[in-house]
Amino acid sequence: MKSWHMALPATIALACNRTLPEFDDIYSIGAEHRVLCGYSVDDKNSVSIDALNAGFERARAQRETVHLYAHKPSGTVQSSTIESVVAGASDRGLAYVTYRELAMGAVPNKGALALSFDDHAVSEWHAMLPMFAQYHARVTFFVSAFQFGTPQDRAMLHELAAAGHDIEYHSTNHFNAEQYSAANGVEGYVANDIEPGLAAMRADGFDPVAFAYPFGARTEMTDAALLTKFTLLRAIHYTCPR
Repeated sequence: MKSWHMALPATIALACNRTLPEFDDIYSIGAEHRVLCGYSVDDKNSVSIDALNAGFERARAQRETVHLYAHKPSGTVQSSTIESVVAGASDRGLAYVTYRELAMGAVPNKGALALSFDDHAVSEWHAMLPMFAQYHARVTFFVSAFQFGTPQDRAMLHELAAAGHDIEYHSTNHFNAEQYSAANGVEGYVANDIEPGLAAMRADGFDPVAFAYPFGARTEMTDAALLTKFTLLRAIHYTCPR
């Protein structure tokens, strides 16, 4: 069997030399807010291993859930970086929690990791299945452009779901919600970037209960509109409601 715990990167330094434990808004106790916020571990953010581990230590000590996300394995983020995240959480005894579980009221009784992936890198996500299985990790995939995917994409998403992972929603066309709703109204945003892809997912047997904003772009008005359709929303550290 391939060893997924080899060749981990030495680094994955946070902006302004801050560390993950300082970003209070990426931690939660269950879904204590309906807009939860994550921090990206994509390569462009250069999150150090020490920063990751410090974040996991805070989650363990305070019995919190830490929210991290990425996009495309071997694209926006090295696959070995993803393993660094999963291995670091597992080594500290963190639980894994999906956004569906949080939406259903789950409150892990110990530190936990809510790890998610955005966009439509379905084959790259699917290729990570053996590594996730090795660490007993369960993650959430927020899917965009579902209606444009191939039958193979849809089959792989169903395989991910069958393996215990969570398939949620990330828009139809990946519009910036703040900009699009400013130009077309919130109703136009919902009609053009939420409804089509959501309907396609439901027709294929998925039932998303959580939505991750593309670019993390959100407003109070888009939150209010989307919370009539989803139980939870995921923004990012930089756009988190203050």
